[in-house]
Amino acid sequence: MKRVILFSVVALSMTAFGAPGESPADFALRQPLTTSGEHGFLRVELPDSVYEGAVRPDLGDLRVFNGDAAVVPFAFIPRPAPTSVAGPRRELAFFPLSVDTTLPEAADFSIKLRRDPGGTTVDVRSRDGTPVAGSRIVGYLIDAGPDEKPLVGVQLQVQDASSVNARLRVDASDDLDHWRSVVASAPLLSLEFNGRRLARNRVDFAPQSARYLRLTWLTASSPVLASVQGEAGDVLVEPPRRTRRVEGVADPAEANAYEFELGAALPVDRITLALPEINTVAPVTWEGRLRAEDPWRLIGASVVYRLRQDEGEAQNAEFPIVRIPLRFIRARIDPNSGGVGRTAPALVASWIPQEIVFAARGNGPFELAYGSRAALPATLAIGTLVPGYVAGKPLPGNVGTATPVASPSAVNAAALRAPLDLKRWMLWGSLVAAALLLLYMALRLAQQVRAGDASTRGGERARTEQ
Repeated sequence: MKRVILFSVVALSMTAFGAPGESPADFALRQPLTTSGEHGFLRVELPDSVYEGAVRPDLGDLRVFNGDAAVVPFAFIPRPAPTSVAGPRRELAFFPLSVDTTLPEAADFSIKLRRDPGGTTVDVRSRDGTPVAGSRIVGYLIDAGPDEKPLVGVQLQVQDASSVNARLRVDASDDLDHWRSVVASAPLLSLEFNGRRLARNRVDFAPQSARYLRLTWLTASSPVLASVQGEAGDVLVEPPRRTRRVEGVADPAEANAYEFELGAALPVDRITLALPEINTVAPVTWEGRLRAEDPWRLIGASVVYRLRQDEGEAQNAEFPIVRIPLRFIRARIDPNSGGVGRTAPALVASWIPQEIVFAARGNGPFELAYGSRAALPATLAIGTLVPGYVAGKPLPGNVGTATPVASPSAVNAAALRAPLDLKRWMLWGSLVAAALLLLYMALRLAQQVRAGDASTRGGERARTEQ
């Protein structure tokens, strides 16, 4: 009996811990990858089909196989942060401001700009309206143009840059009548000595959306400008995002509430509503969950709107949320807002798709495999997988690109079924074995007790007969 129990426990242990290596046939879906060139590593942006076919919301059942059906190591690439790109530099139209010697500076006269088919002219007059006769340049009027990007500086190029040592003031105006100070005093230098050159021809200031700038010389020297360039502020450029639009379904249990199913556990981090009717403003409470049986949990609150304007329509920006896998989202509209119309709104969700990098080991072609309830997470840290990786920096030059092709092919639908819970069966097996062992010991003990009782009765009978 003991041998039978020991054999059962050993067999269960071998079943639990002696499973063979994974193969592509162990997964429900496979998707081939195309590559170009020879590289030590390859990176691939995960398509939507991976989110839709993976069983685990953390993509723990994702694998990469080579052409020999051998699994190759991979790591998730950290989500890229927005990058700062210098704003564009553009040529600006400028006009010299010349006055007679009785006017100390440009603030003592008025300026009017006239545009006609023949060109643009500047009319400079004193405060009493008397035309000003030009005798010296005291500054420049700059037309920044109708560009919507605010300027954060100007680059000044002088005609004779051999020796310039001047200071200037910068004022801004939207109508050439009312001016505000932008820079009280800034240097303009261009010096040469012993074959060396020192130059400072950029003037920085806080972002300005004004149409006009006025440069006024604060020193006796009045350099003549050859060109003026405006520099816009830095622009944050985000990585490309994916968007999914889902039609809403009214919640039967609550008025002014709508449910949306994304079709997959997506790493959504921005959401908004596409409102069906114009001139709608509504506060919204957002809730989300991963599975249909999970309770709703709060993920934020915002205001959505769609308003008519002269130029078209104005709509709210997307609402940012914490990036967690979500499949179901519910929008609860404040009833005091009057709802959003007779039809249900649509949800617009966006996210930055995840990328992985894998070792290009073995023969191609490589392929993604996913969709297995038995698979456990098998990723490496990117710093472990890719030598020389530095967080926030581009990947090393030996990393190429792989691209998913076609649609995933179904391989093993049985992999989507819940596997046998070996740990649970082992526990139950151990309990049954222990119970059988106790039963066996109890039976043996009972037999020994009965045998002892019989021996005792036999002895007493023999003494009686004597």
